[in-house]
Amino acid sequence: MFITDNVDPGFRFESLARIAFDNCLKSRDPWGYASQDVYNNFVSSFNLKGKRILATILTKLIYDFKDKSICNKLIIIEDSIWSASTQRDVVNIIESTIKVLESID
Repeated sequence: MFITDNVDPGFRFESLARIAFDNCLKSRDPWGYASQDVYNNFVSSFNLKGKRILATILTKLIYDFKDKSICNKLIIIEDSIWSASTQRDVVNIIESTIKVLESID
């Protein structure tokens, strides 16, 4: 599974969202989340809308993976969304999710 190696968090977010929604084109997921522009929801404050966006992406990934070990790791990350409050927390959530996905053979 290829996820961009770009260090920009907005690009990393878009790449993660596109993978979650079956390698869709930019903004072609059901909610239009797969776009680096959506990352703006995490910049000044990590509000409820931003949390819902990340939770939707993580929930889709959890639903798609049948490997219980992968699902458990993603569930732990998804649970952390609700206590996160800063942009640094968001970056950590995105990076943790990418790390789990990259560990899949």
